Amino acid sequence: MIQEQKKKLAPKISKVSLDEIQGFLPDVQLNTLKQLYSIMRVYTCPAGTQLITEGDLTASLYYIRNGHVTVYREAHDSLEERQLAELQNGLILGEISLLDGKPRSASAKVIKDTELIEFNPKDILELPDGHELLADLRGNLAAAVTTRMREQNDKYISAMEREMIAIKERQLFGQFFLYTMSVMAIGMVVNDILSKHILKVNIYTQTFAWQYLLIILVPSFFVIWKMGIPLKELGLTKFKFKQSFWEGLLFSVLAMVIVFLAAWALQVLGIKERNPAPFILGPTLSYFFHSLLQEMIARGFLQSSFQRFLNDKGGMRSVILASVLFGVFHLHFGVMAVVMTSVSGILFGTIYLRHRNLVGPTLVHFFAGGAAFWSGLL
Repeated sequence: MIQEQKKKLAPKISKVSLDEIQGFLPDVQLNTLKQLYSIMRVYTCPAGTQLITEGDLTASLYYIRNGHVTVYREAHDSLEERQLAELQNGLILGEISLLDGKPRSASAKVIKDTELIEFNPKDILELPDGHELLADLRGNLAAAVTTRMREQNDKYISAMEREMIAIKERQLFGQFFLYTMSVMAIGMVVNDILSKHILKVNIYTQTFAWQYLLIILVPSFFVIWKMGIPLKELGLTKFKFKQSFWEGLLFSVLAMVIVFLAAWALQVLGIKERNPAPFILGPTLSYFFHSLLQEMIARGFLQSSFQRFLNDKGGMRSVILASVLFGVFHLHFGVMAVVMTSVSGILFGTIYLRHRNLVGPTLVHFFAGGAAFWSGLL
């Protein structure tokens, strides 16, 4: 009935050559091709035509000469309609039911006016030696189906792999989120309880600075280990080392000039009396490694993680977010320290964003911070 309607909609059109049939059925014997050629139907289906309906007992094979057909599973058992494939010029459909004789496993609808070649197994069986001809056609189609199943299997495996990666990403984000909240809580505890109310320690000593950093480093390295982040992704790598080094050195010189000029200007204006710290090798080296560890957490871990989980392709949102968050960790030094740390962190983060190497931001951090002490600005 459906075939009759389709024939009425669009009778035979452009002539089909035997070579064209051989093109999409290359392994079918020549005699079989000639017989199939004699019973094929060529017509155009208008856009919107329901070519195949899921569950039907039809078994025709279709070749798309020119057009577009979508294959889908209809909504049932509380499942929504699902698109399975988009078929266009040079592809076949309907071969599964021709092979196994079972009801259609999916539906197919014509998206735009489509020129088709149809082979109906009932017509084939009416030919002399029809069973042999149909067997030859099925054998050829079996190879095509195997190829398509392999392609679908590869796509399915790829989809599963992507889903597994997405699940792992969500798990890692959960760990990172808990880490961020925990470290912020640690910062508040150190600021409001330990440093001010219980221990009343001098927060401006190098000892406190190292103790506070270690308090942050312990959960940081634990989460880094749990997330399986390699050192190279934290910026500890040879990749673009020279570029990051020379750029960091340039910005370090500029930062030192600005800091010394600011310290001099504040003294001249009578705003702040200079009390420069002496350059001592031990504390200076200690501050360098302190700067490196801070940059590894702030840039290598926090900034990189924000960029990864927020899908921040440009990276500047992650730079600002990591800088502000790390600035909050310095709240025990006062609001101005939070602002200065956040602003300087944006500079360090931008340098890191360019090369993904810690040497540049570490140099700027070390020399800018050191200049603040050596000039008496801090």
